[in-house]
Amino acid sequence: MSSNRKNRPAPKRQGDGKNHDASLAAVFNDNEVARRLEQASPSIYEAADRFWRSAQAAPALTARMKELVQIALHATVTTLHAEGVRRHVRRALTAGATEQDVLDVLITIVGAANHALYFAVPVLMRELKAAKHPEAEAPAVTPESQAIKDEFIRTRGFWNEQRDIIVRAMPQYFAALSHLSTEPWKNGTLTEKERELVCIAIDCTVTHMFEPGLAIHIRHALEKGASRDEILEVFHLAAVTGLEGYILGAEALYSGEAA
Repeated sequence: MSSNRKNRPAPKRQGDGKNHDASLAAVFNDNEVARRLEQASPSIYEAADRFWRSAQAAPALTARMKELVQIALHATVTTLHAEGVRRHVRRALTAGATEQDVLDVLITIVGAANHALYFAVPVLMRELKAAKHPEAEAPAVTPESQAIKDEFIRTRGFWNEQRDIIVRAMPQYFAALSHLSTEPWKNGTLTEKERELVCIAIDCTVTHMFEPGLAIHIRHALEKGASRDEILEVFHLAAVTGLEGYILGAEALYSGEAA
């Protein structure tokens, strides 16, 4: 993908307007669930509905982008909330996202699992050294490893030091990871700003809270033209996932019941 294409504004898509249903009732597969919830405890339902609407109706992000962010929040490895993924894929398509947009999000978030290696590989190397193990020293940087690093920096625009030990100790893994991690940035349908907002979402969620990545992606999102309000809305959407227990419990209580 050319740099001109990557940096262009997000194209207007059908469904990016104000017609997206921001109510909590629209979340449920069965309208009866919302009716029974409100009937059982009107004040609690009103509070939950207001909390949900506070994020869904906020003005900085389009309905399409809100739904893509929520797909990331539910599909990332630290969450894996199947019903939430199904819900927000459906809502994203209704809001104007394409299948390719959804797939772009789903492949972009795979790399979050690599954050575990930032913690685990240094622990292994430390224990190898403490045991005076013959493999205590990391392999030297090879031309192939350096080429992987250079390509990653060219495509993604950053490199963090935790990656150095991984690319040296696990070169085949890191080559595959880097290929996957750069693919959407080269050929995906989201703009770079949109993809940075997706990365912000998965690094700020309560199930992950990865500060080094969050700082990098906020910095890059700002460079790509993101506003403070757009980033704050991503945080807002992440916080509203706290309603998922209420939503799932309501489905368990009332879904399929007769009126």
